[in-house]
Amino acid sequence: MIVLVEKYGLRDYQKSIIEFVVDELRKRQSVAIESPTGSGKTIMSLLSAIRSNENQGKKILYLTRTNSQQEQVIAELRSIGNREIKAVVIQGRGNMCPLYRELENEGEFDSESLSRFCSMRKKKVMEGDKEACHYFNWKVRDPTTSQYLFSQLPTAEEFYAYGKENLLCPYESVKFSLKEANLVIAPYAFFLNYGVANRFLSHWGVSREELIIILDEAHNLPDLARNASSFRISINLINSAEKESLDYGDIELMERIRSTDLMEMLRNTIMDLIRDRMGEKEEVRIKFQDLRENMMIANSMSSEKYNNLITYLSIFGEFIAEEKEKKGHVPRSSVFTLSNYLMSWETVDEEKFVAVLSRQRNGQVEAFCMDPSVLLIPLRESKTIHMSGTLSPIDVYLNVTGFQDSSSKVIPYMFPRDHLSVMYYDGTTTKYDEFDATGASRLYEQIKSLISEIRRNTIVFFPSYNVLQRIYSMGFPSRIMVEERGKTQSDLMDMISNFRKGGRTLFAVSGGRIAEGMNFPGNQLEFVIIAGIPYPRPDAKQDSIYRYYDRVFRKGWEYAVTYPTVIKIKQEIGRLIRNENDIGMAMILDKRARYFKKYIPEMKLSQDPLKDSMDFFRNISGINST
Repeated sequence: MIVLVEKYGLRDYQKSIIEFVVDELRKRQSVAIESPTGSGKTIMSLLSAIRSNENQGKKILYLTRTNSQQEQVIAELRSIGNREIKAVVIQGRGNMCPLYRELENEGEFDSESLSRFCSMRKKKVMEGDKEACHYFNWKVRDPTTSQYLFSQLPTAEEFYAYGKENLLCPYESVKFSLKEANLVIAPYAFFLNYGVANRFLSHWGVSREELIIILDEAHNLPDLARNASSFRISINLINSAEKESLDYGDIELMERIRSTDLMEMLRNTIMDLIRDRMGEKEEVRIKFQDLRENMMIANSMSSEKYNNLITYLSIFGEFIAEEKEKKGHVPRSSVFTLSNYLMSWETVDEEKFVAVLSRQRNGQVEAFCMDPSVLLIPLRESKTIHMSGTLSPIDVYLNVTGFQDSSSKVIPYMFPRDHLSVMYYDGTTTKYDEFDATGASRLYEQIKSLISEIRRNTIVFFPSYNVLQRIYSMGFPSRIMVEERGKTQSDLMDMISNFRKGGRTLFAVSGGRIAEGMNFPGNQLEFVIIAGIPYPRPDAKQDSIYRYYDRVFRKGWEYAVTYPTVIKIKQEIGRLIRNENDIGMAMILDKRARYFKKYIPEMKLSQDPLKDSMDFFRNISGINST
């Protein structure tokens, strides 16, 4: 796949980075690049991978976190327009299976259950039952479908609509066309699941060693891997499994112990642990053996009996899944899920995981992953390009993810310096012991003054939903838009669309969906207010991460607190400037911002936020008009 980089009108720094990545990937497995927002990370990473693959016979996998990031990759590939690049976009069955959406309304299903559901339906179709799935038909394998995929390069949503209209399965069509593709765009979650990833690679006909993987917005990788590795046993899950058990006969697992008896024992054990260990706290760290030992003691149970009960519960869960499958439903079983988690609880690596007891979901125990590098080991079998606007300090990122052998480079900020102002005010803070009624009132007055007088499209980022609601409840004009918990993707995008039209202020949460992956070119966003430093929540998980990295690297605070906080602040500032013509100002309303001067050297102290903000926009307007 020979592509001449020069034909795409690249800037000098882009050409330099592409050459750097290509040279480094000849010598090592991975390379990490920090590149400012608007510098062309997508095109640089794509062309770097394509150039690295010349005469190598590898295939390229581009991993993204959000749908909007997938769409950016598609836009760049369309602009490249190289016929040798045969690309497709894939997402999980839950997003691309129209039959599943028509039949099921029970919420999300794990990938294994959906895979079984799909296999069962396809088998019935091939046995002659065409109604088992009217989307699985000859059109899935029709060359016209593959031609549409490769020539139009539709987004996942566009191809889903195409499949519905033409009565063909989008997921199976993409899967069938994979063997012809040399570039696939997929979500992180899709590939971080080891079983799903292996099936995907099998359909593609490629090994991990034959891949070049682009990790888009790679700063998300540690949290994505932690979330994919962690699991929880909650009262809500136990209640769901109990109801399911009753629906399917509540079998006797052992003499005088039915499945619901075991769930009652487990529920009581978790509630007893909460009563005895937590006091007034929301969550505490416990030992993994506490769950087993307390349950055995409370129920006069031997270790052998405990293990046998979990094994028999798993068998019952498999039976329930099979029965659901026979009825044409997704073979998902809460009983099976619960038994799997109980088995995993017994084998978890206590060097890398911590057991956390909390009041969430009516009470739960969670196996929380402290070291995400464990899950990322398979990624190191491939060539990888890590791209983000916020990786620094890069050595922290590489250590946390386990890619210490990577080479790295930071692209300096290349846009006019006077187009961006970053300031902080030391008269307010959201620090817990200072954020009383008086402190909240100060913050409210500053925000209200700024958004009333600085009539630019503005986003105010709060460190948490609680702080956002506390300030918002103090009273603002009706033109305020608010990012809310649980807002659907379509509702969120409608809100963003209205915000982009101008004249509105948006209240959002640091680290949320708006803080990353959203583009606001031109004057769609010109003012960002960071209302409080977005430190990680000081809970049992955070304390465990701190202790772990302090033991491993002797830098617990830097790894567990400073690094994730810097990432969030930089991401929020990065929403402002997308090209050399954009202007923007970020005002951080928290005295603790001074601790981050090392990582944000352009940041200056403001004595009067309103005056300094008005001066910036007045001066920049004067510069642009001359």
